[in-house]
Amino acid sequence: MYLTDYEEKMLDGEYGEWVSRAMKLIVKLGELAGAERLTPIRRAHLSGISYKTAGDAAIQLLEDMANDNVRVKAFTTLNPAGIDLLSWKEMGIPEEFVVKQKRLVDAYVRLGAKPTLTCAPYFFENVPERNEVVAFAESSAIIFVNSVIGARTNRHGSLDALAAAIVGRVALTGLLLDENRRANILVKVHDEAFRENDFGLLGLHIGGVLKPTDIPAFVFQKNPSINELRLLGAALAASGALAMFHVIGVTPEAKNQSMAFGGETPEDVLIVDKRDIIATREKYFGEINEPDAAFIGCPHASLEEIRYIASLLKGRKIKEDVKFWIFTSRHVLNALKQETAYQTIIKAGGRIFADTCMVVAPIEFLGVKKILTNSSKAAWYIPRFSGGEIFVDVRSLNEIINIITI
Repeated sequence: MYLTDYEEKMLDGEYGEWVSRAMKLIVKLGELAGAERLTPIRRAHLSGISYKTAGDAAIQLLEDMANDNVRVKAFTTLNPAGIDLLSWKEMGIPEEFVVKQKRLVDAYVRLGAKPTLTCAPYFFENVPERNEVVAFAESSAIIFVNSVIGARTNRHGSLDALAAAIVGRVALTGLLLDENRRANILVKVHDEAFRENDFGLLGLHIGGVLKPTDIPAFVFQKNPSINELRLLGAALAASGALAMFHVIGVTPEAKNQSMAFGGETPEDVLIVDKRDIIATREKYFGEINEPDAAFIGCPHASLEEIRYIASLLKGRKIKEDVKFWIFTSRHVLNALKQETAYQTIIKAGGRIFADTCMVVAPIEFLGVKKILTNSSKAAWYIPRFSGGEIFVDVRSLNEIINIITI
């Protein structure tokens, strides 16, 4: 692999041991992928921020790096933590967990990362430009910036994204190259009866039948909203580890089918309708009509989504034995507190938390066993991450509000 003089110096340790280690990881991954050179990045987004998923070893590693004055070179933001840093007591999280979580976040901040603590930094906190090369971890953010924004990132994990942020470089390979961003599978969707949660179930279904290297191009009868695209992408990334999709006539690299496929013929054509959506829900989830909790915000809820929830809650009360929690970014929550929508949700008995989400928070401590959500990604991961007998069902926001209110 060709390296510039500056990159050689980083590799050889002239800028410190940690920079050398980070550079060795980036170079090795690039060599394994067949990259000929590295390319600079100006921004990164890191996952593995929750103590629940990171553990003590991550705290020690990050604190050692910070103590050695390591600093990121790229503008770097953080994924959700395991708690709302300001309202963790209201969540009912054990203090032992909180102490470890705050140490983890503080270590990242000492490295120069911004404690945005959101899985949707692409809205406000860390917004890539079209065609900009970035190093994003967090599967739902990866697929969104590649597909909907048209920026370029490969599928990074927590360690290699951190390494990229430290050296300001990634290997020029994979989805950073034009020829690897073309669709190969055409998916025709009969979506006339779709609700917003059906887009996530569609993602689970398609992710389950494609390879991680496939790039589907969807054709819908009605153009999906941004929130529907987010639910679709998050579920594709969860069940199939996909990093990119196109929607013909909607996403920036798919103005038409020829553009989406680079002038080539699709390798396969899949037809999906409401029956496939129903079958996917029945395959993965059981029906829940008396939940302990309803969790919204995976990916983190947008202002528009929360305003819509507030409109559904007007004049209603959430049942006393049900937790109704919405998860969003601190940026969105601060803006929302200036609106009547916030008071409507609180008055109805709901709660809005920032900095965390239902997937990476230690909800196993909450005593909830039956959960409703409109997010297929959340429904996919909660039982896998929380252990024990926790059951999740995917419903539309309308259905959820009707079930949990009086």
